[in-house]
This record gives sequence, structure tokens and C-alpha cells, in this order.
Amino acid sequence: MSAETVYVKTARGVEELEHRALGLGMITRRLLIQIDGRRNVAQLIHDNARSMDVSAALDELLAHGLIAEPGQETSAAAPAPKAGGSMRDGLIAMAAAVLGEKHAQRIASKLESLPANDAGSLGEVVDNCVRLIRLTIDEAKAEDFRRQAEVILRSKD
Repeated sequence: MSAETVYVKTARGVEELEHRALGLGMITRRLLIQIDGRRNVAQLIHDNARSMDVSAALDELLAHGLIAEPGQETSAAAPAPKAGGSMRDGLIAMAAAVLGEKHAQRIASKLESLPANDAGSLGEVVDNCVRLIRLTIDEAKAEDFRRQAEVILRSKD
């Protein structure tokens, strides 16, 4: 991430501030509050240098889909898996949100035959799907899919 990068809260970020569903740490939550679409990374680092590792906190917020660069905030953030829902179902729903139904069908077909909550098997297929998305769609969608898949696969830990 560049020092000049500016981030905005996604709809999921606003929801997290209201409901605290992810249980973010106090420092990361404070940074989420400060993200306003005007301050760049350099300003956030300057304002918080004594109290936090801003880069690590930004990485966490990005991984959860809580912030994005302006214009990218509409790329769908993965919904948190429903209580009792499987990781596999969460990945399939996220693929549809990120890639659109047409492209997500290929991903869903790869995931549907796997055990619902076997993070190891699902993780291997996610890696293969990321490569497929890079080749057939684009790098940004592949990275978005990877980040959100990691959040889903960690949700059952």
C-alpha cells in the first residue's frame, strides 16, 4: 500500500462499527473509525504512530472487507457466514458476490463436492480458484476473492 492511498469504509465496515460482529481489537476499531475517505495512509500513520502498527491494522481491515480504496468499495465484501452455516456455503456465497453469478458457477462446482467445514480441503481449492480467477478474470478480483476466503476459512477457528 502506498503512503498516498486513501481508504473509505465499505458498507460492511459501517455495519461493523454498529454491531461489532467481528470483535475487532480496540486499536483496529479506532483506526476504522478514523478512515474517512480524506486521510491518506501517511496521515493515518502520523496520527497513530505512537499507539499502533497502522499497516498491520489496515491489512486486517482490508482482509475483513471493512475498507477499500474509493471506487472499489462497491466490490462486494463477503458476508459473514451465517451462524450454523458452513465455510463451504460461505465461500460459494462470497464467490457470487465478488465474481457475479456467471463466474461464480465454476467456483461453486469446485467447492460443492468438498466437506462443508474442512478448512484444509477448502483452502486447497481456494488456492486453485485464485489462480483460475487471475487467468480468466483479473488480478484484483483474484486478490479480493483470496482475502475474503481467508476471513471465511478463519471464521470457524
